[in-house]
Amino acid sequence: MRKTQLLIILFFFTVVGCENGLKGDFSENLEPNTSLTLNSINLPEGERLLSQVNISWWGDDPDGFVIGYEFLIGNPSSASEEDWVFTNKSDSVFILPIPQGSNNADVTFSVRAVDNQDLRDSSPSSLVFPITNTEPSIQFLANELPPDTTYRVLSFGFNATDPDGDLNLNRIEIALNDTSSESNWVEIPVNADFVTLQIDDTLAVPEASIFIGRNLTDLNTKFSTVKLNQDNEFFIRSIDNAGSVSEVESHIWFVKKQESKILFLNDYFGTPSSSRAQLHLSVLENIGINKVDYLDISDGTVSGGTRVQLSNAFPDRELANPTINRMLAEWDYIYWISDDLNRNIGYALEITTQFFDEGGKMFINIPIEFISDQNPIFQFLPFQGVQAPPEERNAEFIVQKCTSILASDGLGFNPSLRFKANVFPSYPIIPFAESVDLFEAEFRTVLRNPTAIADYDGVKIVSAMNQEQSILYFGFDLN
Repeated sequence: MRKTQLLIILFFFTVVGCENGLKGDFSENLEPNTSLTLNSINLPEGERLLSQVNISWWGDDPDGFVIGYEFLIGNPSSASEEDWVFTNKSDSVFILPIPQGSNNADVTFSVRAVDNQDLRDSSPSSLVFPITNTEPSIQFLANELPPDTTYRVLSFGFNATDPDGDLNLNRIEIALNDTSSESNWVEIPVNADFVTLQIDDTLAVPEASIFIGRNLTDLNTKFSTVKLNQDNEFFIRSIDNAGSVSEVESHIWFVKKQESKILFLNDYFGTPSSSRAQLHLSVLENIGINKVDYLDISDGTVSGGTRVQLSNAFPDRELANPTINRMLAEWDYIYWISDDLNRNIGYALEITTQFFDEGGKMFINIPIEFISDQNPIFQFLPFQGVQAPPEERNAEFIVQKCTSILASDGLGFNPSLRFKANVFPSYPIIPFAESVDLFEAEFRTVLRNPTAIADYDGVKIVSAMNQEQSILYFGFDLN
């Protein structure tokens, strides 16, 4: 009986359902709910948070799911819909704003969930953050500062930071020699960490162009406060979004006016340094060159056959590009003297690229010494190696006093140079096939057991020039 009644009832509903369908009202979509992880901030009296804060939140939807959130920094009652920012995240680090000129602020942060039907929580979760601003800081990098004395080109490396977060940095400002007026400060990009000045000392009022970064992007702004043949002072400061200014850092160095198109590099070490330089300067004067720019790079000692550290008269070696290359390219000619192939000439390949690209020419006077054919110096000098003495009886090369320097075949020049003392040991150079041979010496060999002087018929080159005629090497001390 009960089974029969149940079947009748099911049949009745089936018939009614087929005729009329289901009846009723759809439920309205319910709003999602939003909560901040923190409900309140309780700090000891007088204490505040840094303006960089990590804020997190969560949300749920009673009849669907949350697709994301919208947050607002500021007063929600006065904000427009466009002020809300959408995010898929449920936490983030924020730099909360402090009004410029103020150190403290109470900043409201609000967040609301958005559900799968694009409905937003009409009662966002909000929290007031009591924050304080900390002034930024900036420091020079010790190995990216100009040497004590420079000519036209110099660079400064620096690092700007902010305890409230580097995103709170607004700008960096620099000045040269004069900070008496705000107008003397020049703004550079906040992400800059390297500045190069290139001085035009040919003007009645010298100017310094400003370049940003190691790719030397022109800021199209100039300083007109350069002091020639005097100490100069470079100033730098950082400023944050609240207008707080860091301590001003400064660096003092001496700027020499460039007087000629010839740079004389004195890399002759020790007591003879000044007398050797004077000898060469006298030679130049004898052919009418009486004005050169002079740079003493004779500091540092060669030890155990290892290359000396790059002279302190240059910027740090890490600044070969762009600073040293740009600096040396200010001259058309370089006259380089030294007493050792293991001195600064070993760095020439990396610091003279721009000089030669712009058509520069160089004369090098460094005595020949025996070094390995694998030495990278041969990638720069116009010869591929140094001739080893014959193996017979432990021979060594010698050039005897009163013998002459001879011009190579076809040079069409008869030099009047003689050796005033024996040079021992001494070595010929082995030029590249494309090198231009210039001068020879009358090499002989000293034989041992028993000791004797013997003739030598091999290569005798002591001076060569590269095919482009941009590098000329002479391998004996002119003294």
